[in-house]
Amino acid sequence: MNKVFVFDLDDTLMTNVHDYAEPILDMARVIIRRLGPKAPHVSAVIALEEEIDKRRVHEVNPETGNKFFYSMERFPGTLVETYRAICRKAKVEPEMSVEVELFDIGYSAFDTSHYKNNIDPKALQTIEMLVRKRDIVMILTKGDSRVQINKLAALKASKLLKRVKIVSDKTPQTFKEILEDFGAFDCYSVGNDYEKDIVPAFEAGCHGVFIPVETWEVIGRMDEILAKVDRSRCLVLNNLGEIIERYGEL
Repeated sequence: MNKVFVFDLDDTLMTNVHDYAEPILDMARVIIRRLGPKAPHVSAVIALEEEIDKRRVHEVNPETGNKFFYSMERFPGTLVETYRAICRKAKVEPEMSVEVELFDIGYSAFDTSHYKNNIDPKALQTIEMLVRKRDIVMILTKGDSRVQINKLAALKASKLLKRVKIVSDKTPQTFKEILEDFGAFDCYSVGNDYEKDIVPAFEAGCHGVFIPVETWEVIGRMDEILAKVDRSRCLVLNNLGEIIERYGEL
């Protein structure tokens, strides 16, 4: 029987986590330069940014009335909120010019010139192999369509895949709808985040292919996460290319 492979995009088919590293470092430089001795240690600045960004994923964007989730505005706004939080603690009035500078720095994370080099060397080869086997292959990605469309263009997904779905969050219902579209096929969700890419798929009756990557959302928790993996329903791989090598185990 043919299979359905539902691929995550960010940090699965192409790297993503390090696109945010340079803007975060630039943010820390700006804050330390502006506040001088009133600024916390650089490690504290970066830790605070991480804490605020995780929280803001589920906060409501006052301009849209919807949760930020993985929208384009969340990350630049997080850099501004980090600066404001540090200013409050230092009893310093935030400067509008600094906030504008930080917001612009945040938007640099979406520089499309990075995307081609971010593609996993095994991504296209793996997809091509599955297509040759007449399996159904699609991409299900969380994020802002304004960003994700550019990544998909770099991947040239349209030439290999007829099915791409961009969502604000992955839920069991998302995977149920995919199964309803394809009928009685074995479905595999392939992703780097066990809790967000794999577990919701389990609830819909799919299997998992987990390729762990330590992103900002799971820093320091990888051993804990690996201990929770249901290996009766999920294959854990070291890299994307192992799908080709271990296809017979699926």
